[in-house]
Amino acid sequence: MKENKFNQNSIQIKDLLFFDSLALYYVLQETPLNVLATAFPVMDPRLSATLLSILNEKQKKLLFFAIEREKDSQNLHSQEALKSIADIAQNLYEKGLIIKQGIYFYGKKKEIP
Repeated sequence: MKENKFNQNSIQIKDLLFFDSLALYYVLQETPLNVLATAFPVMDPRLSATLLSILNEKQKKLLFFAIEREKDSQNLHSQEALKSIADIAQNLYEKGLIIKQGIYFYGKKKEIP
């Protein structure tokens, strides 16, 4: 049985800076829009810029609309939202869709049956 090295050191939001585009794409697909909108304004600008580069125009518009809608509750829940995104990344890692090599994380291409 393969031992998961991240049981003791789970993925933190700062680790997403070392994710490739495919790995971040998987995280974006699993993250609810309201969680992303709450976390987006307080996350590292490098990470938010990378996430924006992955989104298409329609997704960007939806995100900015959701950010405006979530603005009032943003301060109360922003840290919880960041933790949720890190938990989603951890779950994808545990499922094998994200792999770690050194300090970097890579999305593993899904096999089509």
